[in-house]
Amino acid sequence: MRFSSRLAANKAPRTLIFEDAPRKTRVGYLKSVLPDFVGIARRGYGQRAQPLDPQETHEKFIALIRDESDPWDYDHDSSLGALNEHLKGCEWPEFYDFVELMGQLLKKKDEDVPFGDTEYFEAYSQKVNALLQEDGIGWALNEKAELTRQMPRPVAKRAEAASEALKDKFAPARVHYQKATDYLYRHPIDEANSIKEIVSAVESVARVVEPKATTLGAAIKLLHKDPHFSPYLLDGLEKLYVYSNATPQVRHGHPVIGQPRLEEAELAHAVGVAYILYLIAVARLPR
Repeated sequence: MRFSSRLAANKAPRTLIFEDAPRKTRVGYLKSVLPDFVGIARRGYGQRAQPLDPQETHEKFIALIRDESDPWDYDHDSSLGALNEHLKGCEWPEFYDFVELMGQLLKKKDEDVPFGDTEYFEAYSQKVNALLQEDGIGWALNEKAELTRQMPRPVAKRAEAASEALKDKFAPARVHYQKATDYLYRHPIDEANSIKEIVSAVESVARVVEPKATTLGAAIKLLHKDPHFSPYLLDGLEKLYVYSNATPQVRHGHPVIGQPRLEEAELAHAVGVAYILYLIAVARLPR
């Protein structure tokens, strides 16, 4: 990370940028990322050909965003310059469209060489994510070549642990958990559905632990009878359940208009993950 970026980060916590592609980020992408993967295919002593042709890549981008060729209809020798100018001036969502498109094209290049040692996409994603992190951009390129919200490292570790725990008899909860995570970290963010799905994931786990229960509320009542579970922590789980039922747009129809805030969805997700791990760990204790 550059000195200026470290300095800015140390002065005060930065607000992550979600709805913009600043000029410095675009220039950084064009100067430090794109040249390694897009260029004129020339091979010679000490040279290597980039995997993607600039004119073909630009044409795919134009088709993707449904733009017209003009004023980007340059001859082949000027195609890289035309692509650069287009990316500098396009709307910010279109810039990120291109970032994803590049990832998809490079993944295909890797797949086209099944017995080769090419790892274009891995190198590309590392460079892109390093740039986005340095510039305080809130997006990160995942293994599917999709831009998702950056997940804080502590949250990512807990989420990974939850994903690993949701297997065998707890596997049905995995679908709800994955939906909850996708709703929270993909664009556009859907706070209400993220809360609904994380509570559903907890409910699925709780009903496996207490097979006689038909709802999370009923499961909590049965769990209170098991001395292995803390009644105080179960009271907290009940509050999460009540919150999800009482909040407009989450689980039940409401006569008032409302929408949970992002901070509430993030808290519900973190708490839900913690309860998933807690219920599974205690359920596996010897009786």
